[in-house]
Amino acid sequence: MSEQHDSAPADELDNIVLLSADSLRFDRIHATRNGEPLTPTLDDLAENAIEFTPGVAPGPSTRDSIPSMLTGKYPSEFDEYGLPKSGTPLTIAEELSDREFATAALSHNNFTSRRYNIDRGFDFFDDVSEEARKENNRGAWRLYVRDLIEDTPLIDLVGRANSLMMEYLGRSLYMRNEAAEGITDRALDWMENSGAKRFLWIHYMDTHHPYLSPKRIQEKFGRTYSKKRIKQLSQKTRSGQDEITEEDIPEMEYVYDCTVRYVDEQIGRIVEQLREESKLENSMIIVTGDHGEGFGEFRKFGHADELWDTLVAVPLIVYHPSRPSTTVDGQAPLRLLKESIVDGTGLFDLTGSGSDYVFTEAPDYRDELRGVRGREYKLIDRGDELLSTKLTEGDETIVDTESIPEKTLEALRDELNRDFDRIRVGTDVDREEFKADLAALGYLEE
Repeated sequence: MSEQHDSAPADELDNIVLLSADSLRFDRIHATRNGEPLTPTLDDLAENAIEFTPGVAPGPSTRDSIPSMLTGKYPSEFDEYGLPKSGTPLTIAEELSDREFATAALSHNNFTSRRYNIDRGFDFFDDVSEEARKENNRGAWRLYVRDLIEDTPLIDLVGRANSLMMEYLGRSLYMRNEAAEGITDRALDWMENSGAKRFLWIHYMDTHHPYLSPKRIQEKFGRTYSKKRIKQLSQKTRSGQDEITEEDIPEMEYVYDCTVRYVDEQIGRIVEQLREESKLENSMIIVTGDHGEGFGEFRKFGHADELWDTLVAVPLIVYHPSRPSTTVDGQAPLRLLKESIVDGTGLFDLTGSGSDYVFTEAPDYRDELRGVRGREYKLIDRGDELLSTKLTEGDETIVDTESIPEKTLEALRDELNRDFDRIRVGTDVDREEFKADLAALGYLEE
């Protein structure tokens, strides 16, 4: 890479690509299973990029992280129902649209849909909404059927049938989830037909439970699983964690790792398209996760409202053709993505050694957890309890607060008590629709 300069990617580059994977843990990058790399595409990309070790998510869930990543604000500066319909803060897409970028987003997480105004600034927005299903012929009839039976006794029967379908067949009566390959296909089609300046955001859901991947990916690591078995494992993480056995955990991690490799493969297709277009040297590519995933650490599975590193430490790789490649021995907040793209500051100001402290939270409309991740220690305020952990070589252990050096503890406390204006934006989201979105992602019974 050539000598660093200070212009903003939004002003100097024609292609800005943000690739995020739901529930992607930091420790899965540069890792192997049975001698086979989990992320060969990302490993290769990182060699010529800026890689932070790790990135730190704004919070432990999609609802926390995505609005923050797109706007540069903290999660508690928004309410439970996503972004405001318009006005400030502007999103990355709105900023780039004003600079004459064509903009597209593809994501099938219910909480990244236009219902929560995540579509602001995007010309093309492929989500799980009724509008997108009609546009892309993706089973809109399912929504009509659900509406017809919503207030009838049939809804309970269909709900039970849906639970059985999800558990034993890996399918839903209500929605037709699409794997990474289908989303990538449509993203590539959009790239081929878009203008000279492009902003593309893809949010892959495959690394989110139930961890489904093609058999050909599983075969790379030596063992294949049926959808039935995968769904049974997934069901335990959501509603039967007390039933999880020591034998289950390696299987859960195995099928999860297969989805990591699957998403890595599809990211490779996006990178290859830019290379074939001879546009890679005029492109910024950011790869990250919106939060992590637990596999029994601290007795937690999935991504509950906790601030352990397994849930907030994520990969963060920033490819920029004219910025020196480096592996930063330090952390960086995902909240700085917008600032980095639009102003050329943010993450680019942290390439020396990362950030001393990163604030992360689960907002008060849920459990009100606040945390500050330092270079060696972390403080987590649970309201009625203050926890301290020590971070060493990828491990996190609970320690006595008194064991933290006095000056370090004082700085952590100052960061933990940071004050910023809460913005209660409010939306027109119906509470029942919100609960249905939770259920579709496996967090409530439908």
